[in-house]
Amino acid sequence: MKFCPRLHPNSRISQVCSQCGSRDLSTPQPKVSVWWKVLSFILRIVVGALLVLLSITLLVNLVSMPQMQNALLGLGILLGLLWWMWSEIPDWLKKVARRALQRKERKNHD
Repeated sequence: MKFCPRLHPNSRISQVCSQCGSRDLSTPQPKVSVWWKVLSFILRIVVGALLVLLSITLLVNLVSMPQMQNALLGLGILLGLLWWMWSEIPDWLKKVARRALQRKERKNHD
């Protein structure tokens, strides 16, 4: 999507604004490959399932072995950190995809 200075939406291939005729259109964001979307989805599912499995294991061990509570508390903190990192993956993955697309565009222009 491209926008003119008056913020009229136009298609990605437009050269002139369809509403006001301005030739000063913004640069559209790069298209995200289908493969990046699939990779992002799979990565989120796999990491999420792994974290759920680890969480359940941690809870079962906390209940069944009280002598291991200190070690399991440390693992719980690590697991909490992993959950936080997992929640940040989509933004991180978007940055990686954006960089890869920019490199690809530079190679195509050279």
